[in-house]
Amino acid sequence: MNPIAGSVGYPQPPLDMVMPANWQLYLTIIFGAFAAISWIYALRLSLTSRDIVPVLVVLGGGATVLAEAPVDILGMCYWVENGQWTLYETFGRKIPLMTLFSYTTFFGGVVLTLLQHFRNGITYRGVWKWFWIWSIVEFTWEPIPIHFGVWNYYGDQPFRLFDFPLWWPPVNTAGAYAAAFLVYKLRPYLKGPGLLLIVPAVFSGDFMGNAAVAWPMWVALNSKAGFAATLPAGVLTLILCAVAMHFIATQVAVDRKPPN
Repeated sequence: MNPIAGSVGYPQPPLDMVMPANWQLYLTIIFGAFAAISWIYALRLSLTSRDIVPVLVVLGGGATVLAEAPVDILGMCYWVENGQWTLYETFGRKIPLMTLFSYTTFFGGVVLTLLQHFRNGITYRGVWKWFWIWSIVEFTWEPIPIHFGVWNYYGDQPFRLFDFPLWWPPVNTAGAYAAAFLVYKLRPYLKGPGLLLIVPAVFSGDFMGNAAVAWPMWVALNSKAGFAATLPAGVLTLILCAVAMHFIATQVAVDRKPPN
């Protein structure tokens, strides 16, 4: 039972589902391969630049998996637990091993890529271009595992396509941008052992970015109002994503003058 919305009448996850063993194996291998690529990318950058930051960013991306359980409860995403290869359990939810690899990839490798964009110089339009690219990338791989029952979005989720709520990719991508932005702004102030703060900064940046834009959906989903609440909340969440991305873009874009 959802420990936050545990009263009768609130949406509950489909606890009777069983994890498909073959798809659990396939996804663990696939995500593991992408995580390995992220680590290779980080190690090469660190060696060529003699800078430990890339490695710390990918390490922080892996640590961000600890945010999965509370975000899943609030956003009503359920990793099927029966037959799951469990990485950890908290908030009454079991989170599978494959999430460590997927987080290392998206909130490690992707965040590192975004950070490199910021460091090397990116235009306002370029920030938005990559926002949509990464949002679309997330959309393309989620519907198949959802279809085969690896995880499930429950409750009155608005804007569903192939059983995947379309408000999730912009929220997750905004979280990745917020993590990259926080590291980008903190880096000049960190020296020596202080650089280790980059690891929790990736976690905090993602969680803050996610919460800053997704809170309307979290509130609406965990109510009894149904689509009357989640539809307008979904629109507001997408607007907040746009506002957050506009702010980040104006702060990092090389073709925009900084505010006085």
